[in-house]
Amino acid sequence: MTPYPTGRGGRSDAKTRQLCAQVHDALSYALGETNDPILMDLVLDRVEPMPDDRHLLVVVQDLHGHGLLATLAALDRARGFLRTAVAELVARKRVPQLSFTVVPPGGAS
Repeated sequence: MTPYPTGRGGRSDAKTRQLCAQVHDALSYALGETNDPILMDLVLDRVEPMPDDRHLLVVVQDLHGHGLLATLAALDRARGFLRTAVAELVARKRVPQLSFTVVPPGGAS
């Protein structure tokens, strides 16, 4: 398991792991609800804090070969929609900023 640093404000590793899991669930659901065929084909691999829980790295796999640039462009277009989905399912004052990276199927970043 990836070690999670303590978030700002003294949040524990457990709280950071919990937040990442909640964001993972919210994004998995949101990606399946979109009308964008590229986003619908993505598999959410993991969500990690970077460097803390105010900014999260979302790692996805492009199993259908849409290409790195097309996939990142689709994620960027949907950034607001995805943050809204996170805000609706995660109880926090501030919704974390999201950054995206794409890894090959079955590959590590």
